[in-house]
Amino acid sequence: MTEIVRDDAHSDGAPTIDGTGIRVINVASAYVHSGYSPDEIVDFYPSLSLADVHSALAYYYDHVDEFDVESARNERDGEGGAGNEETPA
Repeated sequence: MTEIVRDDAHSDGAPTIDGTGIRVINVASAYVHSGYSPDEIVDFYPSLSLADVHSALAYYYDHVDEFDVESARNERDGEGGAGNEETPA
């Protein structure tokens, strides 16, 4: 089972997929905002399994309010981006 972790020493404590360093928000953004399917996301992030993608999306939807608050804070502070990893365009 895929574990979503938070580590203040990595990704500023943002939720990531354990063992990959890929942020949940990057996977969610590819799916929600860019319209990629879970299979396409696996193609973009070869270190992820399909189960990893689905776990990240489940985590995102379980915590969507937290992500919305963080997104609004980043926009207000001029950060704009979701993290260091690129989201497929």
